[in-house]
Amino acid sequence: MNKQEAIEKLTNIANGTGWVTCTSACNIISQIHEPQTVVVPKFVAEWIEKTKSLGWSFKVALNNPIDSVYGWLANRNNQETFARAWLDGYEIEREKLYTVEIPDPNCLDVVTFLCKENGKVFIGGDIFWDELPNYNWKKEPENQLTESEIKQDFEWAWQFREEV
Repeated sequence: MNKQEAIEKLTNIANGTGWVTCTSACNIISQIHEPQTVVVPKFVAEWIEKTKSLGWSFKVALNNPIDSVYGWLANRNNQETFARAWLDGYEIEREKLYTVEIPDPNCLDVVTFLCKENGKVFIGGDIFWDELPNYNWKKEPENQLTESEIKQDFEWAWQFREEV
């Protein structure tokens, strides 16, 4: 339902008295369609923000995208998503997270993995005395990294990633 339809319903309920119960009004208001925000990748959100800050129109932004946005817009469904994001706002898609365990078949009581501390990615590890390694380290937020964090300094380790 849109605003005009809501006004007509409220007018009918008021029946010339000018009065409508709060319950009736709330029921009708809850039926008004509100545009839902769409979810877009971070690079699309950055493109929208950049072009809006430059004062570009929707048409100019849509017809002159950077390469990454151009590729994304090649999917026809994404064109409508772009328009809705431009008009109604958007949420940024959460980046996938990965853990990276670096295998060492010669040392079964040590787990070597990538971890993050103070914004930097390092090679870390855990030693397991008198037991086989457990995988609780995978649950720790500092061991869950984005693709770009992994590839920045450890592209060679990307092959060992496991999606969280």
